Amino acid sequence: MRNRFKKLLHTTAVRLSLRYSFLYILIFGLALLILYWFITSFVQEQIKVGLTREAKKIETIYRNGGITAIKNYILSHEQFKDQDHKYYLLVDKNGNVLSGDLKEWPSGLKTNEPIKNVWVAEKDIIGKVKDGDGLWPMLAVKLGNSKILIGQGIRGTEDTRETLFAIMAVIFCLIVIFLIVLGLSLGKTILRHAENIESACSSIIKGNISKRISISGRNDEFDIIAKHINAMLDELERFIKQSTETSNSIAHDLKTPLNRMRNRIEMVLLGKEENLLESFEKMAEDTDKMIKMINSLLEISQIETGVLRKNWGKVDISVLLKEAVDFYQPFAEEKGIDIIVNLENNLFVLGSAQLLSQSMLNILDNAVKYTQKNGKISVLAKRKNDFIFISICDNGPGVKEEEYGKITQKFFRLDKSRTLEGNGLGLSLVKAVVDLHKAKLIFKDNNPGLCVVLRFESNYV
Repeated sequence: MRNRFKKLLHTTAVRLSLRYSFLYILIFGLALLILYWFITSFVQEQIKVGLTREAKKIETIYRNGGITAIKNYILSHEQFKDQDHKYYLLVDKNGNVLSGDLKEWPSGLKTNEPIKNVWVAEKDIIGKVKDGDGLWPMLAVKLGNSKILIGQGIRGTEDTRETLFAIMAVIFCLIVIFLIVLGLSLGKTILRHAENIESACSSIIKGNISKRISISGRNDEFDIIAKHINAMLDELERFIKQSTETSNSIAHDLKTPLNRMRNRIEMVLLGKEENLLESFEKMAEDTDKMIKMINSLLEISQIETGVLRKNWGKVDISVLLKEAVDFYQPFAEEKGIDIIVNLENNLFVLGSAQLLSQSMLNILDNAVKYTQKNGKISVLAKRKNDFIFISICDNGPGVKEEEYGKITQKFFRLDKSRTLEGNGLGLSLVKAVVDLHKAKLIFKDNNPGLCVVLRFESNYV
């Protein structure tokens, strides 16, 4: 538990959350202090306004009823003292107390001056009152030969300040607790997602390449990242399996010619081979086949990794396809195969002329190879909407629909083609070229035979 909490505190989310939380706390605390000062100042101003109004009221009472009316007003106000906390002191010209709540006139307080804060102790107040020691706002008014002091007790103001301060302190503490809990909660959530990813990666490192990151289903940013990582892992797993299958296929396809070469070399060394020239010619043929296969694999690898995405330009597909047909026309005529050509002109795409030409030659090579004598091959190129379609169809034995996804795999060969020359890399190269050009490779049943369709985006009009 302690280790998990320590790990939680070291997460970037918690550190950022706490950092911003402390910043928000500082700003909020400053805002509360400003609010407290503003409210306190407002209360002080209201006290001053109240004392000024009270002074004018007393002056009016004096003008209408004299000192006697003032005394009666002070006596009548006794019952309201606990409500408004106002205190009075009426003295004659000699300073003798005529009426009021204070024992003596404060020193330094003069009439017709602005409101002044005067220290009042509890012993200076006549009788038992709720207000005690403190600086009281006071105002002195001259009434003929007499003068009156109007004071404002601070108990009510202090109670208001204390209540306000307590409320703000509680709010501040709640905000602090809320922000800290929010930061830890956010960190815990992110830590849980990080541990989910860490667990999956740890399992994959140990060899379980089928392990995937679990998805919560909330479609948040963590689910999006998890989906991308899972998709990457799917592709990686597919690549590893494909690499394993390719390695096994390479080993299988190299084993036969290597064994033949070894047997011939052994026969030559034992002196049992009568025609040495023929033996060396056959070993050279086997070597050429192996070199051709290795070169094809290297080329496919370069295409798949995008290394050959250089020197691209404007390519006329119809011209490349016509050149490919012209190249295979003699081979087709030898087997009595009729190639029907229907090509639109000016079908331009952005790409590599060399790679596109090679892929078309591979497709035509398969079509001529698998089409029976006196058969037909149709070659079509046209533009439809924003796409360019190339279709090469034969009327050979065809391919089952469930095998469409396999025939582009490296070294995959149909059982019926095992007797034909080839290494099973032709359509793999075509698929790599098509993917490199962001095009699509489609297989269709020609009933009988197979149609290979290439769909390119038209980059030029």
